[in-house]
Amino acid sequence: MPMQPWRRLEWTLPDWIEHAWKLERTLRCSRQHYGACNRHVLRFPGQLVAVELDKAVLLSLRQLILDGHPNRFGRPGRGFRAEDWTTRALMDVHNQLARLDRIERRNTP
Repeated sequence: MPMQPWRRLEWTLPDWIEHAWKLERTLRCSRQHYGACNRHVLRFPGQLVAVELDKAVLLSLRQLILDGHPNRFGRPGRGFRAEDWTTRALMDVHNQLARLDRIERRNTP
């Protein structure tokens, strides 16, 4: 029997993003749904962004943050971004994408 997502303690970045997209696409506006989103954000494996080598995973996370609903996984409005998890995650995504581009350019003749 698979573990329920809300009981899972350790997430890989692709699995976390996949489940976040499922929650983001759910068309339910309820306290229970927003609570599930908040619990999922608390389990965000932020340290794994800096070591992710798959550009598609990083781009999916960036898309989730930029296009997501502010009450779920999207960026909050101006003035509320400084302490939000999305600011650090977005910065880490952009840095890792730049690193991967530099590596790719260095390895191409």
